[in-house]
Amino acid sequence: MKVLNKRQLEIFNLLTEQDDWIPATKVAEKLNISVSTLRRDVESINSFYVRKENRIITKPGLGLKLEIQGTLPSPHGPEDDFVQVQSVLTNRRLVSILTELLSYSPAPFSITYLAEKFSISRSSIVEDLKKIDVWVGRFSLKMIKNHNGTSIEGNDYNIRMALKEIITSSVVSHYQLTDSRIDRFSRSQLIAEFGEKNVSNCISLISFIENELGCIISDPYYTNLFSHLLVSIRRVMNMSDDIDIQHEYIKHQGTEWTVAEKSVQWLSDHYKIAFPAIEVSYIYQYIVSSGGNHNELSQNKPVDLVVMEYTKLLIKNISTLINIDLNSDNELKNQLISHIKPMLNRLMYGITIHNPILEDIKNELATVFDAVKSSVMKIDSVRNSSIPSDDEIAYLTIYIQSAIERTIERKKVILVCSSGVGASQLLSSRIIRTFPEWDIIDIVSGSKLKETLENKTCDLVISTIRLEGMKVPVAYVSALFGKKDIVRVIECLGSINNVKG
Repeated sequence: MKVLNKRQLEIFNLLTEQDDWIPATKVAEKLNISVSTLRRDVESINSFYVRKENRIITKPGLGLKLEIQGTLPSPHGPEDDFVQVQSVLTNRRLVSILTELLSYSPAPFSITYLAEKFSISRSSIVEDLKKIDVWVGRFSLKMIKNHNGTSIEGNDYNIRMALKEIITSSVVSHYQLTDSRIDRFSRSQLIAEFGEKNVSNCISLISFIENELGCIISDPYYTNLFSHLLVSIRRVMNMSDDIDIQHEYIKHQGTEWTVAEKSVQWLSDHYKIAFPAIEVSYIYQYIVSSGGNHNELSQNKPVDLVVMEYTKLLIKNISTLINIDLNSDNELKNQLISHIKPMLNRLMYGITIHNPILEDIKNELATVFDAVKSSVMKIDSVRNSSIPSDDEIAYLTIYIQSAIERTIERKKVILVCSSGVGASQLLSSRIIRTFPEWDIIDIVSGSKLKETLENKTCDLVISTIRLEGMKVPVAYVSALFGKKDIVRVIECLGSINNVKG
């Protein structure tokens, strides 16, 4: 079943609102995509409408226009396929069926087998498979139905990306519940789908990688690497001769490549099976795309000129847009350099990250977010490269907002934050702005809090995650520290004063 994806629907809806031609560059800019991507999307839309006598026509010098013959049909289909796509990962049975089909692809499963395994009727399985068919289409995968059963077919890379999306969605929906990184993934569900041994081995392997690199891989990069490893294990363990695995890849030099090679050997030793050589390249891509500090261990290593130029242009463009000169802020420059290098690697390798507070940032930091997005689009239009997603833009926004608030003046307070370095710095800046007489003596993760309290005395702990067994008063806030959070802190202070009184 062919269906338009979300971006193609946005293009379609935009053109239905236009009575005249609209330049392709304007459409691409509105949707934050390149003109070449727009061209491919237009081809997909025209393919969708091939039997409906509607199409998007293009003319040099004029742009795009929607040509409608008769009544305009809905691009969603009779059952609103787009809504179905969005709802698949919120249904645990659909997730389980989808995971099984992808994990064992291209092996077929009978309707009877699936109905018995999930204790539902054959007709319910058929309806579930219709929704799954739409969902896998987003990854250029096809559902095949024949006398052998139902299977999902496509190349191994796309199957891995689909499995990774299942895990990542689970991560995002449970992101800040505890301080334990794996608990954010909803460990019980992952164990149910992928097995306790596999989940435990992924945790152990990442610890091995961190030890080898001499750094901690922070969220959301931990999420990406964890999900990749879990998918790789599942695919290799169920590998058959029919699986289309890429064999060509570029070898690299340096610590990250060596660690990737050791990681694949670690997997082979633990599972007593040879993992494909391409896995070294995959793990390498995730390592160099992570936000760990392994690239900064050598202080004498020169900064990549592309990264330096990108950083300078970004700060310059944003300073102009917001009318605040940030060009001399060396702390901001160093923070952005550390973030932009792996960000550019992610764009090059097609690795996506999720920002759990994206919508909050868009709402509460709208002006800065828009300035960052506009600046990035300007840079990438010149570089003719992929434009970062809104999730990436939101992380950059945190650094910029933190720099804007850094000039504000600085009670003994310890902050506990789990959204990464940038978010913790923004939280710190906002607390200082609201309570300038306070002294933030440390910013730590939940796992380090007990040790910190043994060595430091504080009046209050402000935390973005739930903490247990605390003897020190705790005020719970969001990472962006809005008006409601200020009220919570004041109420907590009131409770402390009442106890003392």
